[in-house]
Amino acid sequence: MATINERAEHAESVLFERYDELNALWQKAEKEFTAHHIPDTVSYEYYRPTCSEEAAEDPVVKLLGLSKKNGAWRICHGEYDYQAPYGEVDWTPITECSATLRVYSTQWLPKLREAIVAASERFIPRVEEAIERLRKELSVEPEVSIEQLLAERAKLNGRHPKK
Repeated sequence: MATINERAEHAESVLFERYDELNALWQKAEKEFTAHHIPDTVSYEYYRPTCSEEAAEDPVVKLLGLSKKNGAWRICHGEYDYQAPYGEVDWTPITECSATLRVYSTQWLPKLREAIVAASERFIPRVEEAIERLRKELSVEPEVSIEQLLAERAKLNGRHPKK
């Protein structure tokens, strides 16, 4: 029979190896999800107190989201007190959360992916409208190509477009 120290060493060895893989997979998910070019933070709310007794004990809403942290888009765990005046979300990159939370949050990843794709799809008409407003305001005909606009921008910046 193994001693308590041997069991502890074995558990530590196995868990550290598994944590490395868990973090690597979260980072892979970040890379895949950021490829969707989301317009802003996107989240999936997986917990909200449902009755006044729960809310009195723990008025915290919990989310899994894609949010910008230190200039990079990261999959994060978020929490906010919905009773607070502005409900500011406190985001923590998922790979910096406890192992329990990193494991538990995997079940919400498909819901977050769906929310990200839906946000990107909803943003398309807004971008199209913005382009139309700018074209109209600047008297740019729809036939003007993006290459022509970029060439004009390069001239303004003192660069010459490649031929």
